[in-house]
Amino acid sequence: MFPSEIRNICKQFTGKVELRKVRLNQGGYTSDGIYFGVGDPLYFAQDEEGYWCDYFRATCREEAIDILRDTFPVAKIRK
Repeated sequence: MFPSEIRNICKQFTGKVELRKVRLNQGGYTSDGIYFGVGDPLYFAQDEEGYWCDYFRATCREEAIDILRDTFPVAKIRK
């Protein structure tokens, strides 16, 4: 699928999106050894259909939900 097709699917998606805060160690690594660096808290989101997933930074959970609302305006966000 092209990115524009995925964006259209996300805009119409009415299912659930899971939002999780990712723990990072002091060096900015996940428990799996993936490096993200240090900074604002890191979040991971994925839709239940498996079309979309992403890591992103937000200052707090409410901001993370707002960011997801831009991608999934009508989905149910599991907190």
